[in-house]
Amino acid sequence: MDANAVQQAIREGKSIAGQDFSGADLRDLNFSGVDLSGCSFKEANLSGADLSDCKLLKCDFRLANLSNASLMNADLTGAKLRRANLAGSIRLGATIKASALKGAYITGPTAYMD
Repeated sequence: MDANAVQQAIREGKSIAGQDFSGADLRDLNFSGVDLSGCSFKEANLSGADLSDCKLLKCDFRLANLSNASLMNADLTGAKLRRANLAGSIRLGATIKASALKGAYITGPTAYMD
């Protein structure tokens, strides 16, 4: 599913939970409030994406670029973030287990719930 198809599915209220977005270019997309549980974003480019208030349960973000993305109030319970780039991302109020961040590149605000 490419960026245009993703935005169309979101506008139409279709579920995209469980989709495989591995390696996809999804930068600057607005996913705000969408249930993306179980999706794979392995090696995907999500720089500048709005993932605020999203359900990201058990998502795979290994090696993903989440630089400057908004993860405000997102639920990343069970997410894999090993070697993900979170530089400059906004994580205020996000639910992230600290162990999931092992090996991730992190700069910027560090407030999240463990």
